[in-house]
Amino acid sequence: MQIKPYLLGQGMYAFVDGSYPCPAPYVTSTDRAAPRINPFFLLWKQQDQLIMSALLSSLSTEILHLMVKCDTSHSIWQTLEKSFASPSH
Repeated sequence: MQIKPYLLGQGMYAFVDGSYPCPAPYVTSTDRAAPRINPFFLLWKQQDQLIMSALLSSLSTEILHLMVKCDTSHSIWQTLEKSFASPSH
């Protein structure tokens, strides 16, 4: 209830709802040189790690075990929805 408005207000909700997917980690140039690290990937990864940290720090220790295999803020959000969202509206 508290996290969603915060993420929306900070312009970061697209990370957790999946509408801003991770960019490709590498870019290739037209000269067929070796791929280079995509700077947009690095920025995305950094921001996502900050969001993950905020999400994980807001969870109780009793449910942290559910997040062990989560590697993005989106996967944490999906796990929380699947585990705790009410099926009724």
